[in-house]
Amino acid sequence: MNVSMYKYITVNKRISDKGEVMNKLEKAMNYIQNNKQKINNKYRMSFHVIPTIGWMNDPNGFSYYKGEYHLFYQYHPYSSEWGPPHWGHVKSKDLVKWDHLPIAIAPDMPYDSDGCFSGSAIEHDEKLYLMYTGHLDPTKKPEDIRQVQNIAVSSDGINFEKIKENPVIGTNMLPKDAKPQDFRDPKLWKKGDMFYVVIGSRNIDNSGQILLYKSKDLINWEFVNTIARSSNKIGEMWECPDMFEIGEKNILIVSSQFMKSEGDRFNNLHSSIYLIGKLNYEKGEFEHEGYYEIDHGFDFYAPQTLIDCKGRRIMIAWMNMWGQRWPTHENNHGWNGAMTLPRVVELKGNKLIFIPIEEIKNYRTNGYYVEETITNDFLLLPFRSFSLEIETIIDVSNATRAGFRLCKGKKEETLLYFDRNENKVVLDRSDSGEGPGGVRKTTPNIKDNKLKLRIFIDRSSVEVFINDGEQTMTALIYPSDESNHYEIFADGTAKFSIIKWDIRV
Repeated sequence: MNVSMYKYITVNKRISDKGEVMNKLEKAMNYIQNNKQKINNKYRMSFHVIPTIGWMNDPNGFSYYKGEYHLFYQYHPYSSEWGPPHWGHVKSKDLVKWDHLPIAIAPDMPYDSDGCFSGSAIEHDEKLYLMYTGHLDPTKKPEDIRQVQNIAVSSDGINFEKIKENPVIGTNMLPKDAKPQDFRDPKLWKKGDMFYVVIGSRNIDNSGQILLYKSKDLINWEFVNTIARSSNKIGEMWECPDMFEIGEKNILIVSSQFMKSEGDRFNNLHSSIYLIGKLNYEKGEFEHEGYYEIDHGFDFYAPQTLIDCKGRRIMIAWMNMWGQRWPTHENNHGWNGAMTLPRVVELKGNKLIFIPIEEIKNYRTNGYYVEETITNDFLLLPFRSFSLEIETIIDVSNATRAGFRLCKGKKEETLLYFDRNENKVVLDRSDSGEGPGGVRKTTPNIKDNKLKLRIFIDRSSVEVFINDGEQTMTALIYPSDESNHYEIFADGTAKFSIIKWDIRV
């Protein structure tokens, strides 16, 4: 541990020793129990992970342990605004129906007193290990912030104990070109007999980079190398990294801050991207070509993956975006934040595809099927719901525009359609209700003049899977209670084949 880090830990320890900091874990749990009934349920989702009360952001510790899926997340229970994060915790047997568990860790130690930032989990010796970033902000000056990596362990997957060796990776283990203020979000995995972790970092030139460390026991770590850099060309700070294998390829995922827009790509404040290549474990070098946006909508950030007992690589992400104001902020709803529907990740050629988990089909009910041909007109569909799935194939051979008006009311609608003149799928939430508007577009791979869409609506969210997951578009919307109608429309002639199910969880 370097001298400056010791200074911050010592200062915080004195505060704790004086009894001025109570048991933060107990305090948070008491607050949740006493206030969870006070939230406004208007926009709450039914088949997505949302907080009981308070603020939720990045998924953490997404893991499969003792026959169940565990998901942790950045959590501030005391308001719908971000605050010093705890780790919230849910678990599930099928990735659809989730049980809320006690908070796993709180910022209650000298090395994490200003926040337990993001991290990951891994099973070892039948125990579940969490590795997370401890955030220290002792003077409230940006230059004095320090971030270190810590371990907490559980034998039951519910109760966690922080180990005495923390921090296991301190700022003294950074390469010379890395800033100690931005060193966060460790993602663990094991290969052979060795544990590895990638950690997001900021170079002294303010660009993002990913650091690789290795260990035999999860406690004693050795720096390997800087495996990838943004060089201020692929955004700025790289955070929330994930590294995994599919076949013979290594995939690196990063959440890149302040990426510059490129046409229809990278139009949010921050972007989640993936790079495909090959990792040389001995040299710590990652050779890759190109980079690709994961989701082409509005609200998708900090994705994390696991591999489950079926061998599936599954991704989940924070369904939100920094820099926005939401109705659940403004109108005292008492909560904010959600996770995406989990998605299976597969490699198709040289691109990733993202497919909704198969388990969601177990919650389908009230099926409805229709085939319609629309010519310069619209058709109101005979169902009303805020919790549904739609599968459709649209023949756009003779249409200039064709698609859906989702969550439609007297003055509200969310538009999803194909524009032949632009050759784009368009998601337009300009009139979706409360909350920010905007338009996002992406270029689909149209085959035989047919577009295949799979659409999930869950009260305040829309998730679109294009052509079996070749592209996805995710958005938050906040329509009024009466805007639960659905229409199809066409400029020119389009043929629609539609299957709809309600989703009941």
